[in-house]
Amino acid sequence: MSKAFVLQQAAAFVPGRITGVLRDFGIPVEIRRLFAGDEVPSDLEEIRMAVILGGPMNVADAEGDKFPFLAKEIALIKRMIAVDRPILAIGLGAQLLAHAAGAKVGPMPAPEFGWHPINLPFPGGTEPIVMGLSDASPMFHWHTESFELPRLPAPPPAPAGNALLCSTKGNKNEGFRFKNRMFGFQFHIELDGEEIDGIVAAAPAEERAAAGDIGAGTKKHLHRYSRLGERIIRNFVQFTKTY
Repeated sequence: MSKAFVLQQAAAFVPGRITGVLRDFGIPVEIRRLFAGDEVPSDLEEIRMAVILGGPMNVADAEGDKFPFLAKEIALIKRMIAVDRPILAIGLGAQLLAHAAGAKVGPMPAPEFGWHPINLPFPGGTEPIVMGLSDASPMFHWHTESFELPRLPAPPPAPAGNALLCSTKGNKNEGFRFKNRMFGFQFHIELDGEEIDGIVAAAPAEERAAAGDIGAGTKKHLHRYSRLGERIIRNFVQFTKTY
């Protein structure tokens, strides 16, 4: 039976509410803890969908030996892109998806740490995956890199194959759809308060200092954030089931 594979790339960046939502829909879930030595899945017949989580590393780290699973993930994503298999990619996962689809990924002028509101540019903000969200929805961010939107290859005038879903004041490309069933979000939609604290605690001191008072933002935004994050995950499952 095919299942959802959740690819966890670092101990602090956990699946959070994602596994519970998927199981609510009756979807079997297998978590692969790549940082602990689990293998990247390779049999597409087993993969109903993939959830690719965040991590402190960058796309460029796929070229070295420190995180050997990154190159294997990119290879898997490329194969999934070819058949338009559902992907929900978060943080680093979104950057890997953009890179595997041929888009440029690199450092942002100013990193985003902590709580930042997102905006929903038209027409991407009307897509089913972000149904239920509105401008200024608060989301938790922890990333230093961003990406260009991936595009389908020429010949012209081929459609771009993408939709810009979300932006922030400091970063235009916060969320995107590629082809029909692949979605990347720079911000995190999956975490509870303790899990947010875990990411902050595991971060370098300079990142924690740049983030400011995370606790105050969490206290203010957590209830709404949790509801909106779950809505996105449910939208993803329901939307991809229609194809």
